[in-house]
Amino acid sequence: MNAASPGYTGSPNPRIYWNRAATDTGNIDTTYSTAPSFAKYDAFGGSITLDSDLTQGLHFKSITGYRQTKWNIGIDLDGTPESIQEVTDTQHQFQVSEELQLSGKLLENKLDYVSGLYFFHEAGYVHDFVPFEGILYIYDAANDVDTKTYGAFIHADYRLMDAIGFTFGGRYTWDRKTFTGGQEDLNGFSYKFLGCNPPNAVLNPVPFGPPGGIPNPAGLPCAVFVGFPDPAQPLRYFPPGELSQNYNIFTPSVGAQYHISPDVMAYLNWSKGFKAGGWSTRLSLPIANGNDVAFKPEYSKTVELGLKSEWLDRRLLANAAVFYTNYDGIQLNVQTGASPVYENAGNAKMKGGELEMQSLLARGLTLNFAGAYIDAYYTYVNPAIGIPQYYDLNRGVVFLPPLSARLPKTPKYKLTLGPTYDFGLSNQGKMRLAADYTYTAEMWNDSLNTPQLSRPVTRNLNASIHYFSPSGTYEFALGGTNLTDDRYVTVGAVNYAAGEIQSGFNPPREWYATVRVSVGQ
Repeated sequence: MNAASPGYTGSPNPRIYWNRAATDTGNIDTTYSTAPSFAKYDAFGGSITLDSDLTQGLHFKSITGYRQTKWNIGIDLDGTPESIQEVTDTQHQFQVSEELQLSGKLLENKLDYVSGLYFFHEAGYVHDFVPFEGILYIYDAANDVDTKTYGAFIHADYRLMDAIGFTFGGRYTWDRKTFTGGQEDLNGFSYKFLGCNPPNAVLNPVPFGPPGGIPNPAGLPCAVFVGFPDPAQPLRYFPPGELSQNYNIFTPSVGAQYHISPDVMAYLNWSKGFKAGGWSTRLSLPIANGNDVAFKPEYSKTVELGLKSEWLDRRLLANAAVFYTNYDGIQLNVQTGASPVYENAGNAKMKGGELEMQSLLARGLTLNFAGAYIDAYYTYVNPAIGIPQYYDLNRGVVFLPPLSARLPKTPKYKLTLGPTYDFGLSNQGKMRLAADYTYTAEMWNDSLNTPQLSRPVTRNLNASIHYFSPSGTYEFALGGTNLTDDRYVTVGAVNYAAGEIQSGFNPPREWYATVRVSVGQ
């Protein structure tokens, strides 16, 4: 069979010109979009805990949990009245878990321990429907995932003497994950663009590109030439069959404590951790090997030195810590072509400190303070990822030195201050005045470090007034959030293939009133 379809010649319908004039309303809370805009989230679940003292000093606990979620969203990414990118997404997930614990004391009560077994099973699907410009790509991505996790763990605290203690523990985890990728391009745009259509046709040469077309070996079907991996499903981007990943990982932890006094303890901890790998579920191009879109686990090693203390007859609580974390294979969401994908972007280090204080200044008046400092930086960046980068109107996409990239969602400083004042009333009720102020340093919202998505220094103030009934059954509250009306980008994504940068902002100043009723008191 010979194909005779021409290459893609563009949309025959007149459209609104794709630029900021067609998308920017001048108000960050409104758009020109007319497509569906909705979000619906349903979740239910429960847990059962059984406790039993088997013998003196030996305790058994069983924790069984179940949860199911359904999520549906619709969003018009182009922000215009046109039907350019009207995306819908459906997710359905369930999970069941079981944890069995044995705990007790040994060695004349100097050793406290808890050991156990853990099982977790999760399954679900995600179905993305992503049309591009109506008649270009129409991604219909139905993907299934299944995860089973088995674990065995132990944690023990040993008090060598009154002032000195040690902690040790570990967990062995066996993970098995499976994934079936079903993304298709319902419009077969790749075939039409190359003029090699329908998929089972044979055309030589393909009438696209240099004079004479692109050579197509004689007898080679269009599906093979274009690169789709499954001849039986020529619109499917993923290879047929089920993909799987298996991990066996041991994560130990050790620590020491020194009780300087009954109210002051210093500690030192070291631990390893990991975050499981997986697959990107939406592609820009077909792949022949499922491993091409797999990402591996992320590993971390952390050292923490800290102090926990109470002072002034317990009127002041002060906790401080410094830490150092090394990340290997850090997992980040980056944009590749028209699709967001997860990658092991590189390695990174984080070092910093935290301070937390709670003080009772006077009768009924408390002041809470929390401060954090983080110095986070890459030590290696996978050059194939292409971060950091930005778009210049004259030069197009500009790539910067990889190690100049900054980790997303990682502000260098964050400070929170919150006073609370409680006082009684003549009817035995109680009033509370509360406020909190948070200062957050500038940060990047995405892995690419897109300037338009950066978040400047933010200052947020919240305040509320509460009334508690004499019995404690009722609570009435009036309050406001973001009283400074500080507006900034909280989430965003770049899709240069679609010619867009999209973002979402935090809510404006808001007021609220609540009534709470406590039962069973």
